[in-house]
Amino acid sequence: MLLERVEIVGFRGINRLSLMLEQNNVLIGENAWGKSSLLDALTLLLSPEFDLYHFVRDDFWFPPGDIQGREHHLHIILTFRETEPGRHRVRRFRPLQRCWVPCDDGYHRVFYRLEGELAEDDSVMTLRSFIDGEGEALVLEEIDELARHLVRLMPVLRLRDARFMRRIHNGTVPHSPQIEITARQLDFLSRELVSHPQNLSDGQIRQGLSAMVQLLEHYFAEQSSAQTRHRLMRRRSHDEQRSWRYLDIINRMIDKPGGRSHRVILLGLFATLLQAKGTVRLDRDARPLLLIEDPETRLHPIMLSVAWHLLNLLPLQRVTTTNSGELLSLTPVEQVCRLVRESSRVSAWRLGPGGMNAEDSRRIAFHIRFNRASSLFARCWLLVEGETETWVINELARQCDGDLILAYLNLMLNEARARGVPIRRDDFVAYGRKVTLFPGVQTWFDRINAYGRQQGLAVRHYIVSSGLREMVQGSPIASQFARVFASAFAYDVHGVAYAPALALNYTTKTQYLFRINKGTLDVWDNRVINAYQPQAQRPVPFSRMIFLGDGETDVPCMRLVKDQGGHSLAVYRKGARGAKAVAGQLLQEGRVNGMAVADYSAQSLIDQQVKAVLDRMAADVRLEQLGRTQPRATR
Repeated sequence: MLLERVEIVGFRGINRLSLMLEQNNVLIGENAWGKSSLLDALTLLLSPEFDLYHFVRDDFWFPPGDIQGREHHLHIILTFRETEPGRHRVRRFRPLQRCWVPCDDGYHRVFYRLEGELAEDDSVMTLRSFIDGEGEALVLEEIDELARHLVRLMPVLRLRDARFMRRIHNGTVPHSPQIEITARQLDFLSRELVSHPQNLSDGQIRQGLSAMVQLLEHYFAEQSSAQTRHRLMRRRSHDEQRSWRYLDIINRMIDKPGGRSHRVILLGLFATLLQAKGTVRLDRDARPLLLIEDPETRLHPIMLSVAWHLLNLLPLQRVTTTNSGELLSLTPVEQVCRLVRESSRVSAWRLGPGGMNAEDSRRIAFHIRFNRASSLFARCWLLVEGETETWVINELARQCDGDLILAYLNLMLNEARARGVPIRRDDFVAYGRKVTLFPGVQTWFDRINAYGRQQGLAVRHYIVSSGLREMVQGSPIASQFARVFASAFAYDVHGVAYAPALALNYTTKTQYLFRINKGTLDVWDNRVINAYQPQAQRPVPFSRMIFLGDGETDVPCMRLVKDQGGHSLAVYRKGARGAKAVAGQLLQEGRVNGMAVADYSAQSLIDQQVKAVLDRMAADVRLEQLGRTQPRATR
């Protein structure tokens, strides 16, 4: 059975809240969004005590700063759903058979409603009922007994930092015989775990379990005085880090395929320890709902990771609250729920049942969860293009006295390795397919090629870019280029990047203009590029080049082409702050022949300028041909 929905109206710090729950739920939000009120509601109403909770005056909500405006009515509806259709018929649910309500999706649900009425004399009346899907009360007898059985099946266990829990009176401390029984149970369960052959010694398993006990002692108040405090299976280790490491090994062992029996044993260990920590024995059919409050408190991030893995192995529903980016990086984004306090309610936001596809989930995991988990706490995101990354890359390159592009490529690899996310060639190609092109680019190549043929010229297009080669190759216009010169990674046989292979930046770009000029297009071939070749024999003279540049790394190329008799054009993005001014400055300094906005449509400024240059080149070719024609001798 699963607690599927919590609806709260007028309880403590929550005016109104409707929260959908899954098997694992990680709640985030700012202070004063009702976290404590939500956890208190679940803790009080589903506490494994015999006496059911009765509301008191302080449970009723009032507007902030207006205690006299306290509401006089509150209600809470808890919706429980069977985990699989038909599960409501099993033995443990039979006492609730009259409470199950069939629903249109094929599941049966139990709708448990609690209401509180505050009278003028501050007396409080608590009403309990089981309702149908329309909100109408079911006609049932012994509602309190049905409620007790529901709580026995789905009790709430609240894990929180022991420092923040009230000390429980000494009278509630379990007697020594009970402690001894618990110790024997733990010993039996640990032997059961040992009996399944694995790569762990008995001592390693016991040390791992000792770490588990330490974890629980950290999160539960000690329920005894200093004189009678008992430590189950607790042995002071000279190396507690080793115990945590062994617990991590146990986690991995249990998480392997076929580890179901080990998981059952782990659940038994956990339940036995909980019994020892509390004063109420859980029913054998109980499937507790764990409320885990800020588990990052006082725990080192590595230990937090181990503890979180342990909790994820338990086949129990969990509701966790956290302010830790470290914890969010360990949690699939589908399990994260953000609570936002509004004027009249607390809104809950999470991905829908469909979630995301595998590719989108991988991207979110890499770019958000692993690298920027703290951004999930922000009220808004400001999306920028390159500026913030440039600061990091510039500093990295400065410290290493290295190239910016190489620093950028290495930064990508290091971040991916740290997060366990491979960088694949196919992913870059897929990104390239989604690149948004400037206006007119789709028709540019056919249009310019046709115009060149009319003038007797063969037009070829090349790319010289600091960007990634695979992204260009994946773009819709990749087939239009005679060659793509761009930064690139080296990939293994599986198409996973393992090292930078090529970095193009500033003056390094100019060598590829010389390669085009001399017809030596293989990047690896340095012998040919250094060979002497007369200007007249070079396939593409600089005077026949038109260079369109739109970034700072293009400035050396623009200047080279212009100085060698070619034509350079500074292109700027429309609406980009300062871009037009930068292009104008290049024109003023004589580094380019012209400037234009990034619009490649027919009759645009770029279109007209390039065609005019082609006209001039065609005229130069005809003049050269006429100059080589020798006049006939006359008498």
